[in-house]
Amino acid sequence: MIAVYDRVRDRMLASDPELARFHHATRSTLACLVTAALCIGWLVEHHRPITFAAPATLFAMIAPLFLRDRHLSGWLVSLGLLYFCTCASFALSALAAPHPVLRGALLLTIVYAGMLCHALAPRAAGSALLALVAFYLGLYLHPSRDVLHAMLALCTVAPLVVGGVGRVLLPPKGVDPSPRAPARARDFHSRLSHTVNECKTRMHNQLEALARHRHHLAWRPAALAAVAALLALLAGDEMSTERSMWAVISTFVVFLGTHSREGTLARVGKRLVGTFAGAAASVLLVALFRGEPYVLVALMAVSVFGWAYFILHAYTRGVFFITLLVGLVYGQLGFAIVALAVLRTEEVVLGCLIAFALSMLLMPSSARAAILAQPQRLAAPRSR
Repeated sequence: MIAVYDRVRDRMLASDPELARFHHATRSTLACLVTAALCIGWLVEHHRPITFAAPATLFAMIAPLFLRDRHLSGWLVSLGLLYFCTCASFALSALAAPHPVLRGALLLTIVYAGMLCHALAPRAAGSALLALVAFYLGLYLHPSRDVLHAMLALCTVAPLVVGGVGRVLLPPKGVDPSPRAPARARDFHSRLSHTVNECKTRMHNQLEALARHRHHLAWRPAALAAVAALLALLAGDEMSTERSMWAVISTFVVFLGTHSREGTLARVGKRLVGTFAGAAASVLLVALFRGEPYVLVALMAVSVFGWAYFILHAYTRGVFFITLLVGLVYGQLGFAIVALAVLRTEEVVLGCLIAFALSMLLMPSSARAAILAQPQRLAAPRSR
């Protein structure tokens, strides 16, 4: 066991010398588990469906990956933006669920805005991803107004847990996890006032920067992603009206961060391989451990950690773990796992094919981009 541990540690240090990915994955996993435990415990005690905890748990799982600010004021701004986008998107989708045209328009708006701003900062990419996934959740659960209010109220637990995990239990490097308590109440209020004012200043500066650098926004990829989302939504509805969003999400994440046909093709291949492997693994594990909820919950925790550890650096493995997690959750809720895995695979394949076809028609090749950039690099020394 010691030898195995040493080999695993050496491999982790070789690929992640400062263990940054490990710390981010640990924060996501711990925040997700604590939020789920608190929310589900309260729901079971009050005889409410455990699905009410889905938005809060989703936020606690995804948000820590995109909270990269060291200073508290910037970190709080990022947390607030992520939380607002999640709750607003979930509420809009829940209210628009009975109106197909309205929900389609809102979905395309979210895809367009998310792709437009995703490269500005980690908080922008996280807000786009959370808004899209929360929109799917609202469409799928379509809660009534009273239930929606209860779910949003329960969501307030999530940022508190994320804050406790991300700033107290596992703070970023250079942040004191146990600051000295203020000697007087006046000192506490002054610090609080200073933090609030700094948050307002940072938010104002971010809005000004967005206005100044609007030409840096991804206008063309945003339009391409919106067209792909529309086609995926229309085609995906033919397979499943409830889960066609899996095709839409696939088009979004395939285009996220890709700038060429080759990059899109590579992302499509990785997503397909990860989805196939994750769907097969979920079917096998649910069949083996059906009726053993504690084992499935442990596997879910491992899946959350694996997704958070790999998704930003080893995309195939990250997709494998998120597909496995989805299968385990639906299997634990009593769905027919084989049919669900087949449907998820079909929707993902559909979304990937649409994204690939549009990229071949409308995106430049990486070779052409390199040729166009070469004269600029050659001319740069002369300009100096």
